[in-house]
Amino acid sequence: MKKFRVLVVDDEQRILNFLSSKLRASGYEVLTAGNGAEALEQVQAQEPDLVVLDVMMPKMDGFESLKELRAFSPVPVIILSAKGTNVDKVKGLDLGADDYLAKPFSPDELVARIEAVRRRLSPDEKRKAYEKLSLGDLTIDFKKRLVIARGEEVRLTRIEWLLLSELAQNAGSLMLYGDLLARAT
Repeated sequence: MKKFRVLVVDDEQRILNFLSSKLRASGYEVLTAGNGAEALEQVQAQEPDLVVLDVMMPKMDGFESLKELRAFSPVPVIILSAKGTNVDKVKGLDLGADDYLAKPFSPDELVARIEAVRRRLSPDEKRKAYEKLSLGDLTIDFKKRLVIARGEEVRLTRIEWLLLSELAQNAGSLMLYGDLLARAT
């Protein structure tokens, strides 16, 4: 049976080492990234089952990384950040995080939160559902960020792609206008 794969993203090497050791000891396969851009590459290349994401990082912060990530992947995200104000927590959750844990934190609590998210998932089904979606003459390839209608590629602006992705990935669910705009901007 395949191990549950967790990508840990933090710019502090000591935190990456500590979390990697703790999560491996808890039975997870662990991938690491030192910044947001590297995390996005890892998600596309390695397809983790869950991402633990720091907010305050150089190059691309966690909020921006999460916004970009949601354009192409439904992978669950737990934000782990020193930014623990209610405003930051709400912002992270509004951008699509599944959970938010403020530093300092208990490693056992992080593992418990990962398990809580894991129980709500069937990773293989979710991943298959979001790689490609076909409805009649319309095909949306989330991995390649490609839309094909009646056999021809449709060029979309970034905002159009984000809106279409959010709507398609939440098909059958009620989405409030404000939530949709927050996720797609």
